[in-house]
Amino acid sequence: MNHPIWLLVWVIALESIIITVLLPGNWTASVIEQESELLEIRLGPEESRWVHEKARSWYNSSLIETGVYSAAYNHLMPSIEERRKSVGMKDMGSNWFEWVGGRLQSTANAYYHILSRFALLLTWAPYFIILLAPAIYDGIASWKIKRTNFAYTSPLLHQYSTNSIIYVLIGLVALFLAPIVLDPTIIPASIMVICVMAGLMIGNLQKRV
Repeated sequence: MNHPIWLLVWVIALESIIITVLLPGNWTASVIEQESELLEIRLGPEESRWVHEKARSWYNSSLIETGVYSAAYNHLMPSIEERRKSVGMKDMGSNWFEWVGGRLQSTANAYYHILSRFALLLTWAPYFIILLAPAIYDGIASWKIKRTNFAYTSPLLHQYSTNSIIYVLIGLVALFLAPIVLDPTIIPASIMVICVMAGLMIGNLQKRV
């Protein structure tokens, strides 16, 4: 279990560095625009509108209205008056401050992007419950049948299905953080895989004597 956790930590750390240091300032904004168009094609304009309205509401309430963004901007970017008063700063950091401002905007865009993907995930939550409930029921029923007729429960299949769920979840986290255009159909596909694997995992639990 430690290995997947460290893998997740490394994925998050690597993608955070890419977003905050390497990406051009307008990259994430371009990805958001392209992904919005794809979302509208796949799920329709109403669903796309709901996702972005929800993400915008979360973004404003958590980053703008709380003053977090303005505080970060004022901390990292001195005003024109402050530059004028500081000896040597007026001519020193134009390129540096432009880069810092781009990093800050890129990080804010990435935050909005993650929120929009989480809002998209919420739209699939009811379907996840609808699919997961019968998968769990089927797994329990299969396990009980094997328990009564002494059929074989596969520890290998149980381990593989458990690992599959873990790595699908890690993959989803990685994709949610990735500054690339994400096809929204990846979420229902992942949900179906998780539900099938959950049924197999439960159905192959080791029998207690």
